[in-house]
Amino acid sequence: MDNLSISLGKRQLVDSIWKSAGIEGLGTTFPNTEKILENLPVQTKRDEVLFILNMKHAWEFLFENIEYPENLLCLREINKICMRDLSFDAGNIRRLPVTIGGTSWRPELPNEAAIIDELERISRNPDKLEAALDLFCFIARTQMFLDGNKRVAQLAANKILMRYDVGILSIPYDAIGTFKEELVRFYETGDSSKLKTFFKAQCLLLNPDVHRKKEQGA
Repeated sequence: MDNLSISLGKRQLVDSIWKSAGIEGLGTTFPNTEKILENLPVQTKRDEVLFILNMKHAWEFLFENIEYPENLLCLREINKICMRDLSFDAGNIRRLPVTIGGTSWRPELPNEAAIIDELERISRNPDKLEAALDLFCFIARTQMFLDGNKRVAQLAANKILMRYDVGILSIPYDAIGTFKEELVRFYETGDSSKLKTFFKAQCLLLNPDVHRKKEQGA
């Protein structure tokens, strides 16, 4: 059976990477993103090129390993790919304290056993849309890696959505400011309800067949 969500993810690849760059505050344009992905000459910063190429490789990892469970080993590999040549500790669980821009809240050092338990709990949720959003929120707030947590969170959420053919999570470029506000509120309160409502209202491209069956209670 064709997987419409994987097809959508592949069609939206350039757009998704461009939006991810915007979330990270990189100034790359959509045309420049496209040129970098096509290996065409472009004047831009080294870190922007690395970001874009790493994200391409991370998406390719998702497509090639779509049936692999979203466990800690998987998340570590996604982070390793995303942060290659950008972070000295790419792919490793964070061992140092970090601060987060826009808030005085600070995450605790991650506990590997607790991470494994929570990932297993999320994976058991039969509602895969909720599981994907819960996984995003867990990765983002746990800050399990030294850098690249939002990237890993969005990629991992999309992996679940594509694996079960639910759709794609794509934060609109003009809603990045709202996303960051809701994310900071979530960091500070631990209440994910408003962030998840934002995702559902503005950021989901759903497979209409799956959505219709859910509404019909199938």
